[in-house]
Amino acid sequence: MFKECRHILPTGFKCKSPALRDQHFCYFHNTARRFAAVSTTSAEPLLFPSIEDTGGVQIALNQVLRGLGARRIDPRHAGLFFYGLQIASKLARKSEGKLSEAVRELCEEEDGLGNLAPEKSTCEPPADCVNCRRRDFCANFPLYRSKVEKLEDRLEAEREAAEEEAEEQEEQEEQPQEQAEEEPEDAD
Repeated sequence: MFKECRHILPTGFKCKSPALRDQHFCYFHNTARRFAAVSTTSAEPLLFPSIEDTGGVQIALNQVLRGLGARRIDPRHAGLFFYGLQIASKLARKSEGKLSEAVRELCEEEDGLGNLAPEKSTCEPPADCVNCRRRDFCANFPLYRSKVEKLEDRLEAEREAAEEEAEEQEEQEEQPQEQAEEEPEDAD
């Protein structure tokens, strides 16, 4: 099992990547959040959201248009922003199919850097299926049934081999003791 990244995309969907061990976020979002914690100056009047999905690109596009309209940024800089957002938009459209679960609950992060999606653990079949209590109810279990059965057979064979080895070792340890007990009797 692994924990999923708890980052919430601007569209309200949750990142589904595996979180780093003992962390709330995947590698990408862990790095992105550290970068976002750096304070901006008045020389940088726009603070964009994450532009990793189309919702973030739309919000950033809106900010550039408002900044241009309010004359907070000049047209040359706005053109650079638009070009970057055009690239981000193309990349975001490629990743749109990966989203599957909208966030319905928020948790506050301790360091005040924003909201978190609820913590969730995800199984890694077929290894997690062997000891899973929910596999009789799992919609995905039939997809892994044959792999799980092979894995269970292999684990059972390894368990039996270990038991046989332990019995043999026990017998070998008992034999020298029996011989040592018999030798004094022969000496009498």
